[in-house]
Amino acid sequence: MRAALLAAALAGTTLLAATPAQAASAATAHATCSGLSCSFYFAPATTAAMKRAADRTDWLSGPTADIICSRIPSRLIGLACAAALLYPYNRARKRLTEAYAEGGCFVIKAELGLTLPVRFAAVPAGSPHCG
Repeated sequence: MRAALLAAALAGTTLLAATPAQAASAATAHATCSGLSCSFYFAPATTAAMKRAADRTDWLSGPTADIICSRIPSRLIGLACAAALLYPYNRARKRLTEAYAEGGCFVIKAELGLTLPVRFAAVPAGSPHCG
């Protein structure tokens, strides 16, 4: 079922209309999609703001999911992102901190497959998608 929801989310990412509240935050992410995967790149200023906000909440899963995942224009991918933050490891925290320290971009990657549907990454400021 999770795979079906993610497939629908990935297929409809560019077709879903953002609500007014999402529109402002969604504009801060640069999305690149191909096949059954999408990557959402957050500009260095947005990455820094997300890290500061998550630090203020001590990285509690609920507030952190709101800070990070609500910026994705697809609600279904946003839910998958929030679920990924519930795992007992701090991959999102590690990648967001890494991107912040490098002055780069935080990335959320959503992919349909047998592995985890949402992953987190950091790319340096010089990357073509980071800007």
